[in-house]
Amino acid sequence: MRSDCFVSRDIRSGYIALNAIQRRHAKVSTGDTISVSRFIPPDNFNLASLTLELEFIKKRTKNEQVDAVLLDTQLKQRFISQVMTAGQRVPFKYHGNNYIFTVNQAVLERQEGSNAPERGLISNETCIIFEASNSSGIKIVNQREAASSNIFRQKEFNLLSLGIGGLSNEFADRFRRAFASRVFPPHVTSKLGIKHVKGMLLYGPPGTGKTLIARQIGKMLNGREPKIVNGPEVLSKFVGETEKNVRDLFADAENDQQTHGDQSDLHVIIFDEIDAICKSRGSTRDGTGVHDSIVNQLLTKIDGVESLNNVLLIGTTNRKDLLDEALLRLGRLEVQVEISLPDENGRLQILQIHTNKMKENSFLAPDVNLKELAARTKNYSGAELEGVVKTAVSFALNRQLSMDDLTKPVDEKSIKVTMDDFLNALHEITPTFGASTDDLERCR
Repeated sequence: MRSDCFVSRDIRSGYIALNAIQRRHAKVSTGDTISVSRFIPPDNFNLASLTLELEFIKKRTKNEQVDAVLLDTQLKQRFISQVMTAGQRVPFKYHGNNYIFTVNQAVLERQEGSNAPERGLISNETCIIFEASNSSGIKIVNQREAASSNIFRQKEFNLLSLGIGGLSNEFADRFRRAFASRVFPPHVTSKLGIKHVKGMLLYGPPGTGKTLIARQIGKMLNGREPKIVNGPEVLSKFVGETEKNVRDLFADAENDQQTHGDQSDLHVIIFDEIDAICKSRGSTRDGTGVHDSIVNQLLTKIDGVESLNNVLLIGTTNRKDLLDEALLRLGRLEVQVEISLPDENGRLQILQIHTNKMKENSFLAPDVNLKELAARTKNYSGAELEGVVKTAVSFALNRQLSMDDLTKPVDEKSIKVTMDDFLNALHEITPTFGASTDDLERCR
């Protein structure tokens, strides 16, 4: 692995020279005794994306433009195969000026779960996103040119790694098509004369993971942190306040587009239970017309005269029939994906996700057959399968409790979730949708 450790005759054997920034980051002082050992990178340690905030080492009065494409190339040549950690500060020289960057975020290619370490190796495939505050005197140009081809943070479009199971390949293909135009640089899409997809609707029965998918979309994409809004939260008792709440959701995207134009970041706005506020116009008879105004305001923002091109609106609902038809036309929520009950293979994936931690920590008994459980749980939604796992765990924990002495310590090694626990859980958690097999058998 490449290293930037330089040998100097001025440094005695057994000593390491660090500059002030390195000492501050390592939390050491001059003259401290420290232990050093070789670091061997684990598997899948390459970074998918790296967010860096730029600033001058010494403040300047003159503003400087930084080309993201050129800087991306230079930093990769300089720091290839080196470890970057969230919070790390690194000085560097670019076009004769001395800069320092701070690692704001580091995402691994196959990062799983929220506890994954925020550090990894820079590779040629790492997507570097540059940021600079208005007071820094640095203006970043061509950011979209540098990062647009890496709109997804991970090279592989793997829903299972995000804790989403039971979805078909068709969903993944449709999801990719929703972002196909955003993968190409802005000058290519402008020459083609095409517009980006601005809206996606996830609909289906309750408990199938629509909200989970919408929330995880922000983790898949390189862009601003998504805004998540529960539909009823937009409503207000004051006249005009509801419409203002809708406009405020798009304010950051408007300012970004006015400042950076086609170079602005993607802004994701998620409306959970969108049917609560976007009912068909004229269907509500409350006398205020608030719901009609909300629909009109949304249509103006995503497909009006001054519509935004840097916004992706994602709505979730289990009552698609209640939505205003104008929202579902091309240029609005045009990509519509049905999230239905999982099939047997999908149920197996969901069970594997929810029992993964148990298996890793040896709490899952060897007799547990997830394939058999997937076959037995027809018509179960993802939420109900999660409930089955939780109930099975509660049976296993109850066996370790002594009702005579509740303060008695529990032996962790003796906790085992068995197949019988899961079968008992199936009797307690029944599917909301579909008919019971036992009832059908009695009707024969």
